[in-house]
Amino acid sequence: MSSDEDITTYRSRPAMAVGVLLIAVGLWMVIDTLIRGDGDTKWLAIAVVVFFAILVVALTLRSAVLVGPEQLVIRNPFRTIVVPWGAVERVRAEYSIEVRADDRSFHIWAIPVSLRERKRALRQQGRAAAEDPYGRGSAHDLPQLSHADQVVDDLRGMSEQFAKASTGPVRVHWSPEILGGLAVSGVASVLLGLL
Repeated sequence: MSSDEDITTYRSRPAMAVGVLLIAVGLWMVIDTLIRGDGDTKWLAIAVVVFFAILVVALTLRSAVLVGPEQLVIRNPFRTIVVPWGAVERVRAEYSIEVRADDRSFHIWAIPVSLRERKRALRQQGRAAAEDPYGRGSAHDLPQLSHADQVVDDLRGMSEQFAKASTGPVRVHWSPEILGGLAVSGVASVLLGLL
């Protein structure tokens, strides 16, 4: 991507808050285990907490959507998908946000689709239409979309705007640091559990 100023990042703030809270609890458990634990039990507890901490980071803190003029980067828990805007065929949100590119579908984990928030936005739109049936209200009085629907609109707009300038194949990369950390801590947990 070009520069950091041109990049917009979309994340789920509640997921990040939960992730930070769970990491803090895990850190507290490791410190408590180091102080009070003994022998192999201490190392088993630490290996299990590290395994779950890596899993929490993957599921809550790592997930993001990075949008710039050159490409769309979908960072899911275990892999990263780089989609040039010219390859985007469709963006939609039903139960999750889905990007269709190169005859494949990629789901975005970073932005959850809230059906409750969507229903609330539809009720607000219905009320606004009933109060102003001829559309005479000002632009700032228009009801807002749900967060996921707003992200979909943004992605569709950028796809249309940058499709001709940004071409190329879709690239999918697995996340070796997450998968490797899970494998090492998982194997350590099993081996220490058998001792």
